[in-house]
Amino acid sequence: MASSNQLSEIPHLVALIKTLTNPQLKDLLRNEGLAVSGVKASLQLRIIDYLERLANSEGNGARYDALRRRIYQTAIPGASAFQSSSPSYPLQPPPAGPPTPSHPRPAPAAMGGITSPHSNSLARLTFKESPFFTVVAPLTSVMECKVREQTRDSVELKVNLTPSTASDLAIDPNLRVMVYCAADFGLKQYTKSDIAFPHQVELKANLDEVKANLRGLKNRPGTTQPADVTNYIRKKPNYPNNIVMTYALTSKKFFVLVNLVRQHPVDELVTQLKSRKIISKEQVIREMKNRADDSDIVATSSIMSLKCPLSTLRIQVPCRSVVCTHNQCFDASSFLELQKQAPTWTCPVCSKSTSFESLQVDQYVDDILGATSSDVEQVVVEPDGAWSAPSDADPVNLGGRTPASDDDDDLIEISEPGVPAVKQEPIPSSMMLERTPAQSQSREASTPSSAARLSSKKRPAAQVIDLTGSDDDDDESPVPPLKRQALSFAVRGLSSQDSHQLMASSPLNDRPYPPPY
Repeated sequence: MASSNQLSEIPHLVALIKTLTNPQLKDLLRNEGLAVSGVKASLQLRIIDYLERLANSEGNGARYDALRRRIYQTAIPGASAFQSSSPSYPLQPPPAGPPTPSHPRPAPAAMGGITSPHSNSLARLTFKESPFFTVVAPLTSVMECKVREQTRDSVELKVNLTPSTASDLAIDPNLRVMVYCAADFGLKQYTKSDIAFPHQVELKANLDEVKANLRGLKNRPGTTQPADVTNYIRKKPNYPNNIVMTYALTSKKFFVLVNLVRQHPVDELVTQLKSRKIISKEQVIREMKNRADDSDIVATSSIMSLKCPLSTLRIQVPCRSVVCTHNQCFDASSFLELQKQAPTWTCPVCSKSTSFESLQVDQYVDDILGATSSDVEQVVVEPDGAWSAPSDADPVNLGGRTPASDDDDDLIEISEPGVPAVKQEPIPSSMMLERTPAQSQSREASTPSSAARLSSKKRPAAQVIDLTGSDDDDDESPVPPLKRQALSFAVRGLSSQDSHQLMASSPLNDRPYPPPY
């Protein structure tokens, strides 16, 4: 088994391995009799695993020393003479990378400032803060996803949990293992990146496909969340959990790593929101009076809804952003649950940009919610801040309409020129169509609009006369009454003589009709 000095040298050897090119890595693998297939990340992980196995196993000290010298010779030309003369004092190269996955280092900032070698230079990758997650420590180094405009490629991330991290994950449900990814937009030291995965991407952890939304909202950068892989990894110390991200058709580089993250539930954020500074009731009333005193604004009473515009349920914790000028609030839990799924951070009332830091509880609306019953959905707010809830005894007129009394439901108001308005009971539709010939004639004569409408046609509808009846039928059955504006149907069933008389008395007798038989 390797000595303590050799074990302490492994992080420096790993950092040197990260600087080697593909041909150099393949030469090292061939000398050790290992496979040389795969992408650069696979080659690096293969030689690192082999180096760690030699260091932790007994009887392989000579093979470990030979591999160590070969790594130094390949990465730093001219280091062989020093290594052969002083094997007990390993060469200390300048720090060139992050710690190994088995030795995670806490991130220096809340979201983790992570330093990693890319193209033999240092690059700093920092993500934008989120109230839902706090990075505790990186579990892997930052891997580069090269541009692949025509083909596909994959990167492999190896997660080795320390005993303390494995035990913490087993007992703390809010401690999660998440994959973070960002696109290369000229990453610099003071640039904070949005979480963004390639458009064509597939994520697997220990050969299991990770079911997660890796795209976010279309054309909305910053709405993607890190991929939670906690349920896919083995929570055992030093177990080699393999996370592979396969991507294709990318026109820019991406950087990906795995972080140990503490998530903050919505209930915890709501409690934090209630404990911070609030929008006082006095402040709200003062602002309302200032708007009412403005000569350019005509202040009137308004309706304030007590239902959240997002969940359409009664508000429990009323909050709004301090940058908003409206008094309408929304429910804190509903808003934060929506932002956890897709963090757009826009006000649901006025669509202004907001943030978790700008949210505050409105004491004025909170007092209204506490003073009203749960079935009250809205209140009337006066310009001076006074409010009242609608009641059955004194209904609030919201649409400018006066309720009609029950006694007038069956009355219709009829207005004609020169005739005073009267109320008349409606006539059933069946009675309006049944008129006697005399009534029909007088009715048609008194309504010139109906006659003009019928005579305006080029050719009136053909009149159908039923001649199947006989004179004997007149004594047995009475003549059915004439139906208004349906003459062709009214003459059906009459005798020929009665039909002729009926058609002669019709206002449509301007056309000759055939004589009766």
